[in-house]
Amino acid sequence: MRILLCYPFRDDTYRKVGFILPPMGLGYIAAVLRAHGHRAEIVDFNIAKETPDYSLYDIVGISCDTSRYNAGVRIAEAVRAAGKTVVMGGPHVTFNDGEALETGLCDYVVRGEGEYTFLALVNALQSKGHISDVKGLSFPDGESVIRTPDAEPPDIRMLPLPARDLMDIGAYSRLEMGGRKMTSIVTSRGCPYNCSFCSSSEFSGLKWRFLEPAVIVDEVEDIVDHYGFDGIAFLDDNFTLKPERVMEICDRITDRKIDIYWWCFSRADTILKNEDMVRSMAGAGAKYIFMGFESRSAAILDHYKKRITPDMAKEAVGLLKAYGISTHASFIIGDIHETEDMVMDTIKYAKEIEPEAVQFSILTPYPGTRLFDEVRDRIFTHDWDLYDCLHPVIRLDYMNNEKVKKLLQKAYLSFYLSPRRIYNGIFSTFRGKGIRLGSIIRIFRGLN
Repeated sequence: MRILLCYPFRDDTYRKVGFILPPMGLGYIAAVLRAHGHRAEIVDFNIAKETPDYSLYDIVGISCDTSRYNAGVRIAEAVRAAGKTVVMGGPHVTFNDGEALETGLCDYVVRGEGEYTFLALVNALQSKGHISDVKGLSFPDGESVIRTPDAEPPDIRMLPLPARDLMDIGAYSRLEMGGRKMTSIVTSRGCPYNCSFCSSSEFSGLKWRFLEPAVIVDEVEDIVDHYGFDGIAFLDDNFTLKPERVMEICDRITDRKIDIYWWCFSRADTILKNEDMVRSMAGAGAKYIFMGFESRSAAILDHYKKRITPDMAKEAVGLLKAYGISTHASFIIGDIHETEDMVMDTIKYAKEIEPEAVQFSILTPYPGTRLFDEVRDRIFTHDWDLYDCLHPVIRLDYMNNEKVKKLLQKAYLSFYLSPRRIYNGIFSTFRGKGIRLGSIIRIFRGLN
């Protein structure tokens, strides 16, 4: 069968600063479909210049996180007008399958990680088999919804490489790190930490499933040799969960003399407990590590189930700096019990620990998170376009919406508009580090 896989457009802050990466989830689905004899194509509406002719396809799959859901529905409307089968997947519709099916524009929802559920559905449609035998599927039955039993998460060691050749990879080459063209790779799935505001543990499970270092470095080398990138973003929810694995990856990168800069997610406690790992990472080209510090308030950190203390942040940033690795720090404002003074203290805290870059976000209750269930009666809008971490969507005890938005703007202005950071922004291209001044300006535009 001929299948089109779509990634909806979203004009969020990441896109404004040029942080656009290929949709790796669709790359894996396409690779599995192709390996089983189907013809798969991918369109990413964040880079696509033309709308595809949906009438050419048997099935159109649409990937939807929460902030892309409305755009996904608009794609589904166009596909339905062409008379073709619509399948939706991704975190939002996994947890809100009824919403998608009730539009009348979606025939099937693939819940959870979709590689083999989608393949089984395609095969069943092709052979006119029993759809109800496909695990991990939701579909309408009159006015009710049939939900088949959940599918087991795939063994990621058995998945083929994502089908990068089906994407316009060159269109993503604007994203740079230290002057290096950067693209993404995923080496593990699942997260045992289960932070209250994150749906990853619910979507991919608490069990951490990972690829072996040799396989990972083979893929890195393939990206460098065949696609021309020399920067890698490891997009695992927690790349450093097993320090021994990280060190072996680093050793293999060094042994093969692969000249790359790279970026990953980690945690302050993991960094502090594993200086040997940090040393190996620096020697293998690690330049940035993204860590969620979230707040100076211990009570808020406990509410988020972060399992870290405020003191860890400055120590972790300092340790990374000692090895020439920059920190991209994440902070969240707008906890339900947070006050303006607490937010201002977190902004002060962000400046005190001196990360190279920051991300300030407004607490957003995504479907599938414990937070969503906890604050359900405080949510005042289900306009999913506003679920971008830049807009308040819940009522707080001590701050109104306008105050939260102003504090978000103040946080970015206070951090980035210091003389030192403006200087670093101007000369970032020449120094190979720092956030470019143009990116800082686009961040501020994205807040309006």
